[in-house]
Amino acid sequence: MKLKALARPGQDLLVHLIEVGEGTADLCSYLEAWAKLLGLLHDYGKYRPEWVKGMNDIAQGKKVKLPYHSVEGALYLMRLFPDRKHIKVIALAMAIDSHHTGLPDFSAGVDRLKGKDPDPKKKLPELDEDRWNVEPEYLDILQKAIAAVDYRDLDAWIVPNQYYTAQRLRFLYGCLIAADRQNAAMSDGWRPKIHPPMTELADRLAVWYAGKYGNPQKDIDRLRCDFYAECRKGAQLEAGWLSVRGPCGISKTWSVMQMALDHAAKHNKKKVIYCVPWTAILEQSYDDYQQELGADNVIGHWSTLVDPDTQDPKRLRNSRQWWDAPIVTTTMVQLFDVLLGASARTAQRMPSLQDAVIILDEVQGLPIELIVTCIKILDLLVRDFGATIILSTATMPDYRSLDIAPIEAISQEKIDRYFAGTKRVDYQWREAPLSWQDIADEIVRTPLPSTLIVTNTVAGCDDAYQTMTIQLEGYRIFKYTASMSPAHRSIVLAEIKAAVEAAKKGGQKVVICATSAIETGVNLDCSRGYRELSGLESIVQFAGRINRNMQDGVSPVIIFKTAETYSPPPSIERRITYTKIDKQLGVDLQSADVLTKYSRLLFQDAIASHNNPQVYNYLENLQKLNFESVSDKWQMISPTTSVLIDPRKWNADASIIGDYDRALESADFRVLQRHCVGLYKGKYKRAKDKEFIADSNVQGLEQWVGSYDLGIERDIFDNSANQ
Repeated sequence: MKLKALARPGQDLLVHLIEVGEGTADLCSYLEAWAKLLGLLHDYGKYRPEWVKGMNDIAQGKKVKLPYHSVEGALYLMRLFPDRKHIKVIALAMAIDSHHTGLPDFSAGVDRLKGKDPDPKKKLPELDEDRWNVEPEYLDILQKAIAAVDYRDLDAWIVPNQYYTAQRLRFLYGCLIAADRQNAAMSDGWRPKIHPPMTELADRLAVWYAGKYGNPQKDIDRLRCDFYAECRKGAQLEAGWLSVRGPCGISKTWSVMQMALDHAAKHNKKKVIYCVPWTAILEQSYDDYQQELGADNVIGHWSTLVDPDTQDPKRLRNSRQWWDAPIVTTTMVQLFDVLLGASARTAQRMPSLQDAVIILDEVQGLPIELIVTCIKILDLLVRDFGATIILSTATMPDYRSLDIAPIEAISQEKIDRYFAGTKRVDYQWREAPLSWQDIADEIVRTPLPSTLIVTNTVAGCDDAYQTMTIQLEGYRIFKYTASMSPAHRSIVLAEIKAAVEAAKKGGQKVVICATSAIETGVNLDCSRGYRELSGLESIVQFAGRINRNMQDGVSPVIIFKTAETYSPPPSIERRITYTKIDKQLGVDLQSADVLTKYSRLLFQDAIASHNNPQVYNYLENLQKLNFESVSDKWQMISPTTSVLIDPRKWNADASIIGDYDRALESADFRVLQRHCVGLYKGKYKRAKDKEFIADSNVQGLEQWVGSYDLGIERDIFDNSANQ
């Protein structure tokens, strides 16, 4: 009896190959004929008799170990052409061979496909099709696809020794992965959801905004409405790099999203991707966008996101897997994981970046040491894949030294008006260092409803908190740092906001001691601020938490140096140096001249580092098609080891504890990540040596067993200022 060739149980192999070929071609119109050929060949190895028999046995309920099947299609592609050594054909063959495993470095991929792998277990199979039952219909379609490809298209697309070639190959690879996985999901009954067009979403947001904010009574609200209107005008600009600069509190979250939707509608863009450096910003924006634009139209994707209750979790997973929604909210870490990661898991999202509007909110959060690579890779999305990138921040860097020139969506005259009209703080520089006792004394002498103190280190924050707790009788004192788990921080932040609002109405006065974790994405409105001397962008972002709604006239923001000594975070000393240089230009830290000079100084360092032969150069390695090496080296955030914090340690309520216990039992990492704190290498080692970390019930996660007093820092250090 002749067995039917199956791609998987219940799915005909012939149908799968044809549909993946068409799907890959649809996603990669730039190299359509070659893309179709890759899709047709990607599972060619499933015609091997061992696979056919094994899959039929599995379909009948038997347990069978199937042979590897990806390399046969790669070998077939190479055999098709007279010159087996044609490097560009091998590059495409490598995409087929790695469509389950991830892209290797090109040299390793070539060695494998030429049979040079020393591992005997990886010996290449022989293509003995005489004993394969390949359908004539498939062979006929395959021959037509072969006849349709043109080397000239390949030559134009794959240019040797250019970093953009790696990204074009990554895109083609991503199209193949997405087409393959979507087709498999559709055989299980999944169907892409039909979403409203961008014009409808843009109109929906505009109608909501008009109803909510269309009749402003206060000066600040009138400025916000004017900013919103200017963003809508800016949406009509040509596609490419766009820049939106506006002060903190001008309502960029809504205005820039409206601009992106309007721009997408005008220029036939397929998707809006809202991308930020920190998850603290995302959580509120994601909820707001879902509420006003429809939960089905907005998906979130970041490591600590807990899926909402849904009747169709599989559909939700698929939507996130392919970013299958008109609006995606995610982090810069996730975005660059797609752009530079080697895995099939991340590459399948590459097609979503084509013809997308990508908002980089708080763009100053891109790591300076990686900025050259980030901008060059993003620029390829604009030049090669039809993307528009909207940069948005109050502290816009000057990118001209990086060879891009974003078009300003709002005139300088208007920007000056917005900054002048939202002047809510008076920057005061203290030349003499301040002790925590000095600050406590000032708070008592000049009582205001709420004071926010932000330090550069957790140790400094802890010392400030201890001093304020002892010295400020009658005040409500809070601490907020990244040494608290995200679940804990969210509860504390809600308490802080409520306490600040109550203090405005005559309630108990409030002091918040925090690190920079509170500076962005937090809608906080304190009466006064103390900011330890730091980078200019951090100081300005901090000021956005002071007198945010302009109810107190002009509030003081004191910039100070600590009398105590702490080990500063990496790279902050250079930023402090450049902030001091900028201070000589004047005290208006948000003026265009000050911000331009500051970013130029930072970018000079970044360019010098990028050109330093002793520093790993990502672009040079992309030129060599070192996909796996670049992916392994790339780190937008410093690596940490996650340790679980039992919510009982901070007296969480029963519902949070119950969710945590259920997540432990089911090893639900997405929920558990909200109960983790990341420890850098040195801190992790010290904590391990002191036996503050033990194994947990979940493989791959350890738990904190030391004391936990609004964070775990005190158990790692003796907490003295000089350690």
